[in-house]
Amino acid sequence: MRKLIIHLVIMLSFFCMNELQAAPSLEKQPLAQTIRAAISDLTEDNAAFTELKPAEHFHEFLDIQNPRVTMVMCSDSRVQVDNFSQGAENDIFVARNIGNQFVTTQGSIEYGVDVLNTPVLIFVGHSHCGAIKAAMGDISHIAPAIKKELQTLDVKSAKDDKQGVILNVHQQVGKALADFKGKMKEGKLAIIGAVYDFRNDYGYGNGQLIIVNLNGEKRPDAIRESHYFDGLNHVTVGVPATLGSPK
Repeated sequence: MRKLIIHLVIMLSFFCMNELQAAPSLEKQPLAQTIRAAISDLTEDNAAFTELKPAEHFHEFLDIQNPRVTMVMCSDSRVQVDNFSQGAENDIFVARNIGNQFVTTQGSIEYGVDVLNTPVLIFVGHSHCGAIKAAMGDISHIAPAIKKELQTLDVKSAKDDKQGVILNVHQQVGKALADFKGKMKEGKLAIIGAVYDFRNDYGYGNGQLIIVNLNGEKRPDAIRESHYFDGLNHVTVGVPATLGSPK
């Protein structure tokens, strides 16, 4: 009987070991499929792109780039340049980070403005921003590298994340104004603060780009009066007063 029990225990242990070894492969298989699908999409979409674009398409910027816009965007995957530009290639120089911050990618921004001489610098915040939500709460438990980027966001005075997103955009414009004050005063640079609202949090419709700041001016009426907007039919400026103004 004792030998039988020992034999059963050994067999059970062997079975359990096999199950434990098999479990990770079962878990990894769906993830491996996701990775393969993502790689496939990237390569297939690139192949489709190259088929649509003749070699001549690339000739004008083979050796030089001459964008008109330096754009600072949040890294959020729901926000892409294509959402508000149908011709970003060689036209928009992009710097991305969590929270669309100036200080986090200052070198890239200065390269766009001072080296590439883009006449427009735009900061694009967005609705439901995870960085803003995190910065409004307790970040003590967050990994050091992520915490370092979140600590440069100062949005705790906002009553909610909708205000926080706008407050952050104003702050980033303010930092850029301090850095590029001379160019802005000479009329060589327009610094814009905007919010991309894919959730319709601000009431203008899903996917709307809303201008909330122009060269430090936050008042919607004053922004609309700028000559930069003369003759433009599809410019959305300011957010509804019912949301309140971030301080």
